[in-house]
Amino acid sequence: MSRLRLIVVICYITTMAFGIPTYEVPKAKILVYYPKGFQVSIPDEEGITLFAFHGKLNEEMEGLEAGTWARDIVKKKNGRWTFNERNSKLRIGDTLYYWTYV
Repeated sequence: MSRLRLIVVICYITTMAFGIPTYEVPKAKILVYYPKGFQVSIPDEEGITLFAFHGKLNEEMEGLEAGTWARDIVKKKNGRWTFNERNSKLRIGDTLYYWTYV
């Protein structure tokens, strides 16, 4: 076993043994507007300093690719971190594929 792999395994076992909690990104709220536009947001929580949104319409994303929309939100507004897209027309049956980072 390589030295790096051994270190990773030891760190993993230590984390599991001590039950160190992991951070879960708040669930995103998605609003679709008529005739066009949509919004994706998460509630503010202590410690959040950035909300990144990456997404594509009707096309699955390849891992952590940037996507059609890729934006870092660095300021919260009204208690939420919000990405706004005002030009896209979403229709019934469309699928928004996305990933977020906090």
